[in-house]
Amino acid sequence: MNPITRFLSICLLVLSPVSAFAQISDPTLNQPRQYTIAAIQVVGADVQTQAFVLASASLDVGDVVQIPGPQIADAVRRIYRSGLFSEVDIFQIAVIGDRIELEIRVKEQPRLDDYTITGVRRGQRRELREKMNLLSGFAITESMIAQAKGTIRRYYEEKGYADIEIEHKFGRIDTLRNRQNLTFDIELGRRIQIQKIAISGNEAFSDRKLRKTMKEIKVNTWWRLTRQLFKQDKYETALDNLVNLYKKNGYRDFHVTSDTVYTYDYRGNKEGIAVELTVYEGPQYTVRNITWEGNALYPAEALTQALDFEEGDIFNEEKFTSNLQANKNSTDVTSLYHDAGYLFFQVSDEIILAPDNQLDLKFIIAEDEIAKVRAVTFSGNTKTNDDVVRRTIRSVPGQNYNRTAIIRTVRELATLGYFTPEKITPNLVPNFERKTVDVDFALDESVSTDNFEFSGGFGGRQFGVILSTRVNFNNFSAQNMFNKSAWSPLPSGDGQKLSLGVQVTGGGYRNYSFSFMEPWFMGRPNSFGFGSSYSFYRFSTTQKYEQFSSYVSYGRRLQWPDDYFTHTSTLNYQMFDVFSQEGFIRPGRASMISLKQILERNSLDNPISPSFGSKFTLAGEFAPPMAEFKQFYKINTAFQNHIPVIGKLVFTNGFEYGFLGWFDDDKKSQFSRFYLGGTPLQQQQTFYRENIDLKGYPGGFGGSISPYLNGREVGGTIYNKYYSELRYPAISNDQVQIIPYMFAEAGNAYLGFRDFDPFTLKRSSGFGVRLFLPILGLIDLSYGYRYDGVEGSQFVQPGKWEFLFNIGAPF
Repeated sequence: MNPITRFLSICLLVLSPVSAFAQISDPTLNQPRQYTIAAIQVVGADVQTQAFVLASASLDVGDVVQIPGPQIADAVRRIYRSGLFSEVDIFQIAVIGDRIELEIRVKEQPRLDDYTITGVRRGQRRELREKMNLLSGFAITESMIAQAKGTIRRYYEEKGYADIEIEHKFGRIDTLRNRQNLTFDIELGRRIQIQKIAISGNEAFSDRKLRKTMKEIKVNTWWRLTRQLFKQDKYETALDNLVNLYKKNGYRDFHVTSDTVYTYDYRGNKEGIAVELTVYEGPQYTVRNITWEGNALYPAEALTQALDFEEGDIFNEEKFTSNLQANKNSTDVTSLYHDAGYLFFQVSDEIILAPDNQLDLKFIIAEDEIAKVRAVTFSGNTKTNDDVVRRTIRSVPGQNYNRTAIIRTVRELATLGYFTPEKITPNLVPNFERKTVDVDFALDESVSTDNFEFSGGFGGRQFGVILSTRVNFNNFSAQNMFNKSAWSPLPSGDGQKLSLGVQVTGGGYRNYSFSFMEPWFMGRPNSFGFGSSYSFYRFSTTQKYEQFSSYVSYGRRLQWPDDYFTHTSTLNYQMFDVFSQEGFIRPGRASMISLKQILERNSLDNPISPSFGSKFTLAGEFAPPMAEFKQFYKINTAFQNHIPVIGKLVFTNGFEYGFLGWFDDDKKSQFSRFYLGGTPLQQQQTFYRENIDLKGYPGGFGGSISPYLNGREVGGTIYNKYYSELRYPAISNDQVQIIPYMFAEAGNAYLGFRDFDPFTLKRSSGFGVRLFLPILGLIDLSYGYRYDGVEGSQFVQPGKWEFLFNIGAPF
């Protein structure tokens, strides 16, 4: 084609109403003809974008197209629709018989160089940039701008703003680089608070009860510390709360017939938000009959007991669903069958309306056959050896499928502390024809299990500030200590625990300690551990306390009463060297050998912040009467229970008791007596005492809860402690866990049974926060107010606040 012909073709293309396709002078081309595409060129785009243009056009070499016809116009529209180009043209390059060559010419939209946000505070701009995810180099399209504005709008709606206006402006285009800046100018509307919530149509529950149930939205009042702003997502949650309340109380037909949210003037020219609801309650339903069909494994009585409904009960829809499908205790109907191996069990329910607002509950069961576990696999354990994971898994190939075994496996994998609990996922691959199931556990070991602790605390008036450093290797491997390639920085992967620590003060306190524990000794679920520590307190060059201690322990998992029980035996040796008289302690060196037996049941799901489960401990320690050794016997018991309240909010309560006695009254001493107050970190300097932590009280010399004789702390032979806690894991991710809590505690130490009164207690309450960092471990900060003082102590007065700092798991 000569230059003149090509020029005429381009001119005809520009004037053509159908996407500017060029025509040639042959009159026959005015009639539609079929052509085969011989070649396609893309001009105006880089190599990567050329492939995208061709794919968007849906034209390819060898395709047959009709010209004039819709295919060329559709190709132009499809390319335009991507939003990446400001101009799109398709030209005819050459026609040879029934073959045609095409050229697609595009002009790209400018690409983003940078963008700015104006009209709001710096901190909000920073948060918006994290959420908007606009990257330099991406094409500026209408879709991109709309998404960015949507992100901004949602961000401020979450903060309660109304009437948000967002304008975008383009900067000057850098024609050489085809780059352009973008500005988002934000004008925030009002933050109007909720001033009225009106409900009509309700008779079963009062307005106050319903407003309290809605929970997520509240009327602004003078005593509320935070603004009560209207947020759409919270409003929808509040409506769901209403529905749940009624359906839990038998009102199956309840629904909100109308809801209105509007602004209005109150108190003169002030604006507020009003929420008006009209509800239909309907009748309250009760259960009349419960029937089961198709059940052979369990009698109807057992299934009805698992359902936990009786004739005349109010029909609770939430309870009905959970007890039929899955509840937290695994006592539901489905769990009964799944724990017996019937993975393919199915149950259909029919709720039949009966006279007098009664319901007949009918269930049809298809039990099917028992499913066998064919294969058990796991993945994601990049550091922990396979044997450590495998020995924790309770599902074994060849066994019957068991849902509870899988739930227990998830719990125990989480309590190992090596994997992110929220990301432990059991994946089931059932095979209906073969009646088998494959189980795979997906693990996430992205967080380091080792941690380095560096902390400080107040060690009493004698010692001042205590500085502590400790390194904990929680997934140690002793068998690889001589394998150079396994050191990274220390050999790991076998699930053993190695801990090394040092504590010092400027006042002359030193403590050095180490411990080692193997949780699976000799390939069985029995633990074996040992450790030792050395402490001394130097008051002057000639006056000091010294202590050396060591222990060996052996524990085993029990199968009765259930396999949550463990029994541990510990042999302890302690040597003390005391320079001066204190209480019943005489100066000089003393030693003690004791055997401690611990029976424990632990069903906590998490050692840092349990959401459910309990822990019961019964311990007895005996230092037999031997020449030159201290003798005593001691009994301790403790219990804690964790109950989920709503969402992630957890309530914890518990108690502790202890009793100390002697085989020979003439050999009574002050060793191992009970002192309450402070934290384990702050009590380290009192090595010959049994220190019980209690928030709100400082602990240590002169700061402990203890009986006094002749103006001296002498320690208790009996103690009791009660505590409760309400906590909410505010942040829980791989990098940090932040768990704020409120607490109330009470306890006391008594000289003997004559003085023992379980209701004469030293009380405290307050708040705190636990911070878990993978490197530093768990840090506990509390600020407690004590209501009672300690008789005989001038340092522990009532009505004071006490800040305490501790490192280590509280449960």
